[in-house]
Amino acid sequence: MISKIVKIGLGLALCTTLGFATSQEEVKAFVDKGAKLCTDKGVEACLAEFNKTEGEFIKGELYMFAYDFKGTNKALGSNPKMVGKNLFNLKGAGGKMLIQELIKTAKSGEGWVDYKWSHPVTKKIADKTSFVKKINDNLFIGTGYYK
Repeated sequence: MISKIVKIGLGLALCTTLGFATSQEEVKAFVDKGAKLCTDKGVEACLAEFNKTEGEFIKGELYMFAYDFKGTNKALGSNPKMVGKNLFNLKGAGGKMLIQELIKTAKSGEGWVDYKWSHPVTKKIADKTSFVKKINDNLFIGTGYYK
């Protein structure tokens, strides 16, 4: 029993240390900040900033992603090797066509998409939700957090 309590405590401490998001408001504010950068500085500048592995758009669990509406990754600071890859047919752990769902939601302007994804700390499949926002007729950005 004590071992379980210690593991839970360590897990919570690790989540706090890594800066895991605690609310939908925090996630939405993060995306809104990215959208403002795109508006103020232009798409190329914001994508360059989002792709910095130690930039201001990586904050613990939160990292900005950007895709065009064909499913090609344009920014992913957490894994820059994915930039330029078309992930249109990527499925979440629950079988949901993740990028297609994100595109559908972003085309409406902005919104939330729920899915299942591997948790970076526990390595277990967990519920995750992402907030996405349309930047222009061919680009959207977003980030997500584990519920």
